Amino acid sequence: MQKSQSGFTLVELVVVIVLLGILGVTALGKFQNLSKDAQDSANAGLASELSSSSAINFAASVLNVSTAISITSDNCGFSAGDFLPQLLASGNFPTEFRADPDPLSTSTCANSGGTYTCLITGTGTPPGDAEVATILCTN
Repeated sequence: MQKSQSGFTLVELVVVIVLLGILGVTALGKFQNLSKDAQDSANAGLASELSSSSAINFAASVLNVSTAISITSDNCGFSAGDFLPQLLASGNFPTEFRADPDPLSTSTCANSGGTYTCLITGTGTPPGDAEVATILCTN
């Protein structure tokens, strides 16, 4: 009686392992940048929240609503008493972000409806790309 064996040859196994290695190296490049992409999205989200809440605050000040916050100076600070934390729903500026004056901005808070811009970046590694938050002044 003859025995017939079935299975994979060593050459077939090596070819499959090499192909899996090539696919793994290709896929690795896609996953390495996810933390920066996540921080970029978080920066954009906070900048967008500041810009939209600033627009709502400006509308409230035009309508003479008592809850409107007075924003009369160019200030990208986020400590107690500064404007940025007051614009956020939480009332606190998240510690994992930084707000800096935009060096390219020529706008000022000279009059009501004027604007100034702050750059929002993360404080972690990687910090992500700076996103612009446009703040409307209310005098």
